[in-house]
Amino acid sequence: MNQNQKTSPLSVFRYLRNFCGISMEALAEAVGVSYLTVFNMEHNGNMKLSNLRKLAEYYRVSLDCLAKNDMAAAAAQMFTPAIRKNHQKTLQREKDRKCDEIGDRGERIAIELERTRLAGTPFATAVNGNVSEDVTAGFDVLSFEATGVPVYIEVKTTVGDKDTPFYLSRGELNFLKSCIDNGWLYRVFRLYHLNERDQCELLVLSAEELLRDYELIPVSYQVRRRAV
Repeated sequence: MNQNQKTSPLSVFRYLRNFCGISMEALAEAVGVSYLTVFNMEHNGNMKLSNLRKLAEYYRVSLDCLAKNDMAAAAAQMFTPAIRKNHQKTLQREKDRKCDEIGDRGERIAIELERTRLAGTPFATAVNGNVSEDVTAGFDVLSFEATGVPVYIEVKTTVGDKDTPFYLSRGELNFLKSCIDNGWLYRVFRLYHLNERDQCELLVLSAEELLRDYELIPVSYQVRRRAV
């Protein structure tokens, strides 16, 4: 790190984020602010007190060390043995909790959208989101066309824009491919710019569009002993 980086008023924020190994997009989603807020914080020094508190709670450091750009204090707090031992797990649990909360809100929105679309048909009340409780189902919401043909909907929700990466499990991907093979109607409800009032924007993708227009990047691996 050169001298300019040490004296930069933004160095403490970059240091903490880099220490945790997360992107600006991931931090924005985990803390519940926009990507632009994080970008301005790191590049322009713009930070509201309320957002500063969110970061202090997220990183488990004092508000004072952030406000004063005290990188030494932040480092000491991050590397306290008890904190160092549990910090990454705590961050991941909090991130998972926020993602689950955002996902649940998105599924409720998707169900209401489908019930509104089907209003006046016998199938409006048949739209079912309970499958989201079954992790083996491969989709989140069972809906229908007005003719009664079933539609399988996977809901992916973020507070970021429509280009924010999202995740598919192996089961979800296998089910998507099964829908293509069997000619079943499948849609991804890509909900983005979700705010605190549950307002958002919607992009609907077919299974074919998802496989054609998006990259599927492996991010984890199952590890098992080789057969001998």
